[in-house]
Amino acid sequence: MKCSFLLLGACVVNLALASATTVSSSIAAFPTPKYRISPLDGSIIALPTREQLDFQDKEFGVLIHFEMGTYLDIDGCNNVPSLVPNLTLFDPALLNTDQWMDSITALGAKYATLVAKHNCGFTTWPSQVKFQTRDNTTISYNYTIAQSPVAGEDVVKSFIDSAKKYGIGYGLYYSTVVNNFLNVQQSEVNATSWAVGQVRISNETYDEIVVAQLTELWTNYRSLTEIWFDGGYSTTQQIVYADLLAELQPKAVIFNACDVMTGECLTENSVRWVGTESGEAPIENWSTGTTNDGGNSTSPYFCPAVCDTTLQTDDRWFYGVDQPLRSIEELIAVYHVSVGRNCLLELDLSPNRSGLIPGRHAARYKQLGDFISSCYSSPVNAPHTQNSSNDGTYTLKFDYATSIDRIMLMEDQTNGQVIRSYRVWAKVINDGVTDGTLDVPWTEVSNGTSIGHKKIDIFDEAITVTEVLVNTTFVDTPVWRSASVHLCGQMFANTTGWEFTP
Repeated sequence: MKCSFLLLGACVVNLALASATTVSSSIAAFPTPKYRISPLDGSIIALPTREQLDFQDKEFGVLIHFEMGTYLDIDGCNNVPSLVPNLTLFDPALLNTDQWMDSITALGAKYATLVAKHNCGFTTWPSQVKFQTRDNTTISYNYTIAQSPVAGEDVVKSFIDSAKKYGIGYGLYYSTVVNNFLNVQQSEVNATSWAVGQVRISNETYDEIVVAQLTELWTNYRSLTEIWFDGGYSTTQQIVYADLLAELQPKAVIFNACDVMTGECLTENSVRWVGTESGEAPIENWSTGTTNDGGNSTSPYFCPAVCDTTLQTDDRWFYGVDQPLRSIEELIAVYHVSVGRNCLLELDLSPNRSGLIPGRHAARYKQLGDFISSCYSSPVNAPHTQNSSNDGTYTLKFDYATSIDRIMLMEDQTNGQVIRSYRVWAKVINDGVTDGTLDVPWTEVSNGTSIGHKKIDIFDEAITVTEVLVNTTFVDTPVWRSASVHLCGQMFANTTGWEFTP
């Protein structure tokens, strides 16, 4: 980029000029969808990138809210445009990101995404960006951790160092559309009034600051697993972001990277928001489509869904003093209506004002992790044979009658998601049957549409079976990753009947 106006460290970067050049020369910067045509019926089958498939394999991550909002009685600076909290508030005296990783690994999460800048405008890394105010004065972006009581710390670096140590994938969240410090809402500067602590700038300068800070994050903390665009991004900046991602973070998966109106995506490695913060995906949830819902089986875009939700009640993301936690029963149900419905689950992790995961939070994370591991780390251990065939069926035949209460299905999506519906049948041994020669009929025990990366069906009650059969409809011959049955025990029997209400 050419150097002349906006200061980024020691270099003066004319990002406005760079942006204008990019827009005029890179109209085709948005990646085109990759798909193939079904040899059976001519329908479109969207094709994934390796990064999207690897991300779906992680299944479960955390979204870490630790920023200026941690120190407020309300849940961050959301919907309070004039609020610029005093820098002296941010004072995590016991900050220890390794301790965060202890809870993340106990939960079984495979990646973590840190909120590096939320809507207050405070940056948890010592941003070096300088910019020009409306009165033509060049100043530093001085609402950062470097001006706080813990100057010298860098939360982003500490978090990433800990994630690497623990073998956890790491990502970063940066809110591009709201910045109270700069008096910005929905990517627009309020040029008519300013509150105490706010800095007066132009819209053009704001765009430059965002690009400069994203450049800092994406350059200094490379190899990100996930990048979050919360609330979307400015349409005037779309191509700039697309080019920047392609240059600096070509392997990162990007949350909320597609325009739901036009369908244009900033990157091939896009994932979409499922549309709610309850942690529940629609029952029919496809790996394809760019809208904030259950997706679209006919879309040419492969774009898996992410289900983000909170540990604390009342949709509280930042740490709340004495804020109640959601019950273990509710969280287990959330797992089943997210991961169990082909959606990546991102559960909030909210360190307290000391910079630590509170004990009661840590205990709840471990409860959930223990349940997931005990239920799904291995299927029922009864000896059996299994077989899949080109007609889309998968069979499990047991050496003797075996008790199960759920089935887990996984489709190999390397060449796209091709199964369009399925039915699960079982030969069920009813109580009181004593005739060993009885020809047990097939009983349908579950059914659905989308399988994708993973679908978990929990039966109304445990059943005893000798054989299980899954048959499907499809737009090309399915390739199964696995079909397994599980019995998760009476300890959690009450969770299967818990009614999920967003």
